[in-house]
Parts: sequence; structure tokens; C-alpha cells
Amino acid sequence: MQEGIAGFGIANIDFIFGNSPRMPRLGEEIYSESCSRQLGGGPVATLIQLSRLGVPVELATYVGTGPLSQFLAEELEKNQVKYENMLQSREADPVTLSCIVSCKEDRGIISYKPQEESFSVDDEGLYQFYRRKKIAYVTIEQRQLCRRLKTAGCTVVMDSAWSDSLSLEWYDEIFPYVDYFIPNESEALKITGTNRPGDALKELSKFLKTAIIKTGNLGCLLMINGKEIRIPASPAKHVDSTGAGDAFAAGFMYGLYHKCNIMESICYGNITGGNAVTKIGCLAAEMDEEKLKAEFRNIYGKLKEMSL
Repeated sequence: MQEGIAGFGIANIDFIFGNSPRMPRLGEEIYSESCSRQLGGGPVATLIQLSRLGVPVELATYVGTGPLSQFLAEELEKNQVKYENMLQSREADPVTLSCIVSCKEDRGIISYKPQEESFSVDDEGLYQFYRRKKIAYVTIEQRQLCRRLKTAGCTVVMDSAWSDSLSLEWYDEIFPYVDYFIPNESEALKITGTNRPGDALKELSKFLKTAIIKTGNLGCLLMINGKEIRIPASPAKHVDSTGAGDAFAAGFMYGLYHKCNIMESICYGNITGGNAVTKIGCLAAEMDEEKLKAEFRNIYGKLKEMSL
């Protein structure tokens, strides 16, 4: 019997220098008001958010023997995330490491990622990992698995990521095997070659039963049976956008896991995404199931009366 939610991805670890007075110039040293080490964005962050909401999850990732991998393992254990180690090399820390300087105007990031050979993975092993779960949370890198996972009975949820070469050609052959695709506005415009979210929504609806676009502080757009619907964002005091999309995915899949309809699931996503921007870092702003349900009732209770 399939249960829980599975996701696969490289872990990102962030050293965040927060509330810096400004970005340093070349050759200059300045001091920030805070510094923290946190897990960064991606599937790891999404599954941690889901685990905090009480959903059983399992992560496939890479864990070595170095200090960063030890930190990753400790954080996964603390957040009750089961994981399968896919590492096949001797890389001590198979993670992406980022140094982030955050100031009032913007943020600057410098990152390091080991060579690609550190992240080799067996497709059959990855398929066997996913197929045991009710929901398979995938990215374009797992596109070769979508058809098999759909046939195996998984609900396939695909997130997007920015690339200068994004296009429909990346996705059109796999969309028939994707139940929900959740790009943000910039990604959707790039993929469809359009200039307005509404036009992108129409283009995506040619391939997807339910087209969805995240539109930041304006909430979410979706199209069902040719009808465009906007679900407003959850009110939030914006501090840092890092991880908002990952948190949205968690709330959205929380709804799907509990058999909520698509609009309710998006509302849950809006709440978790909005909560994530209230603190610096992907996982600093915590959300549990009780708080999520309370905010849903307070903010979106009337949407239950809307007919699809």
C-alpha cells in the first residue's frame, strides 16, 4: 500500500549573514548583525516542512562523512525525516554550500557544489524508492521516471526551477504523466514564452488538467475547465523570500495528502509559503499542523463555499 510523500534532491546548506548594513565592496570587510547555519532550499526543505506538518515523508539524498553531512543528518533526525543515502562516491560532503549576505536592499550569494560525478544515481533504485509512496515530489531531473511513477499509481507533483533555457520542450512530453506542476510566475512566463501570467496559464492548460502558477504576494492563479481563478496570498510580514516556493510545495502537498480539493490545497500552500518569508532562511519560520489549520480557517474559510 502506498503512503507518505517521497522527494529526492541534493541538500543545500546556507551560512547566512543577516541584517548586513549593505553589500561589501571588493577588498572591504563589514559586519552583519547575525550569522546562522541553516539547511537551504529544494526538496530537502520541502520534506522537512511536510514532516513538521505531521505528514510521513522519506527523502533520497546524498550524505557523506564530513562535517556538513553530519549537520545534515542531525537536522533530518531532529525533524523526523527518514532518508535513503544515494551516495556512491567518496565525496565527504556531497552538498551545495552557500554563503549569503542579506541586507535591506537585496542579498548576495556565493555557492560551491562538488563535481557532478559525486551525484550519480541509479534510476532503477530511485524509481523503487519513489514507487512506494502516495505522492512523488519530483523535478525536471527526474522526468524519465514520471511515466513509470504515474503507471505505478503515484500522484506526481513536479516543481520547476529557473534556467535561461527553460522552454515547453523541456516539459511537453512528460506533462501527460504529471498531476500537478507548480512553477512560479517567472518560470511560467519563460517556459511558455508569454508576457502575462494569464496567457501562460492558458498555454499550460493545453497540457495540464489543472494549470497552476505561483504569483508571489498576489497568491496563486489556476485554471480549471477553462476558468481562471485567483486565490489571494496569505497575509505575511515579508523579511526574506528564500524558501517560499519550497514551503508552498509543502503546504500544497499537505492538502493533497489529506484529500483536499485543489483550491484548498493551494490555500494551504499560500499559508506555508507566506509563513516562510517572515524570517531569514528557508526553515527558520516554523509551522505545525495546528497553526496551519487555524490560519486556513481564519483566512480562507469562506473558500469552502466556492464551487469548482
